[in-house]
Amino acid sequence: MYHSVTRLCWRISLPVMLFFLAANAYTQTNEVSQCDALPQLSSESLVQVALECNPGYRSSISQLEAREILVEISDSLRDPSITIGMAPLTFSDHEYDEGYIVELKQALPWPGVRGIRKQASTAKVSEWSARTSLHQIELAQKVRLQYALLQYLHALLLINKENVNLWQEFGFIVESKYASGNGSKSEVLQSKHEQHLLKQEAISLLGRIERNRSRLSQLIAHKTLSYPLTKQETITSTLIDPNGIKRKLLSNLDSQPSMRVLDAQKDQKRQEISLAKKDRYPSFSVMARYNSLWMNEQQRWIVGVGFNLPFDSVKRNSKENSLRAELSALEWSKQDQILVLRKNLEQAFSFWQETKDINRLYQQELLPLAKETLYTAQLEYQSGAGNFLSLLTTQKQSLNIQRLAQKAIYDQAAQFGNLTAAAGFAHAREWSTTGEQL
Repeated sequence: MYHSVTRLCWRISLPVMLFFLAANAYTQTNEVSQCDALPQLSSESLVQVALECNPGYRSSISQLEAREILVEISDSLRDPSITIGMAPLTFSDHEYDEGYIVELKQALPWPGVRGIRKQASTAKVSEWSARTSLHQIELAQKVRLQYALLQYLHALLLINKENVNLWQEFGFIVESKYASGNGSKSEVLQSKHEQHLLKQEAISLLGRIERNRSRLSQLIAHKTLSYPLTKQETITSTLIDPNGIKRKLLSNLDSQPSMRVLDAQKDQKRQEISLAKKDRYPSFSVMARYNSLWMNEQQRWIVGVGFNLPFDSVKRNSKENSLRAELSALEWSKQDQILVLRKNLEQAFSFWQETKDINRLYQQELLPLAKETLYTAQLEYQSGAGNFLSLLTTQKQSLNIQRLAQKAIYDQAAQFGNLTAAAGFAHAREWSTTGEQL
């Protein structure tokens, strides 16, 4: 009978165990796949992936949850204590009953102390929540800058390949002119030299791309980051009313996470000062005791109240004065932080406006002019109206303009990322709170 029951239990429990193991494995696979499967690559999608998968940020989220849980027990009473005492000499003496004492005691704080403790714990949660928002903004900024740099390096690599192909085309022209006696061998050698310089640059760019890709993979917590070559993003669109948005952001500096950290710290100090004031009042304890040594049974049960005597006012005055000094320091720190945030925001707007204007200049004027100049120099050299030195100089100028134009795109993207962080935003969609739609 026993063996039959045992076999029946195994038959029932084994499928259940397998089901839970499979469910657990599926859950873990789902959690991993969410961080392994990348969406279509863009700066904002990578920011979202980083905020979901970056271990450092997830750690701060878990710590915030731990502090939120502690709020629920912050106003709890201390555990009651029990004391048990015995009279050992009565154990072997038949003339006396075995004697013992049992005492139960519960400490009680002054009324209002528990509420202040809970408020202080809530303030700590508010501080950690603001610090988590700061971590979020910093992580998003790093991802945007790394992604913009990766796009910039890929753009330089494309320019490099285009110019390698261009010099191969120039090489055919130079060799044809040399073969016909209208050119020199030095021109042929110089043409090959320029191609080799571009190939060397390509090797260096590929190394930088690999290292940058590794840094970006670390930020978004991916072991490998496959980067399909796409055209550069244009998230650096012009703001509709930059001056109006700037004024609005400057008027709302108090809502930024770094300011909320200081506000929460000030709130904590105020609660600590309130607790220090409450410490001037006595705290109580209630007790119940049973003493079997008393001969009279009516005297064996005892209930009572105890309290401390807070006579040392010097100690309490010093503690309160110290806390007030710390509160004053936080108030000064808040004023200083306002100035820092204002300066950062104004400078971020200035840098972004500068890079936007420079980028417009390159895209609308310098790049078209450089392309037209290079095309004209090529036609003149091919027809014999121009010399090789003029073609070489024009090509170098054109290559430099192309690189600077891509640098202007990168600068504008990077400064937009810095501006978003200076505005206190982690997601680009938060610009909608200012009336801006990107």
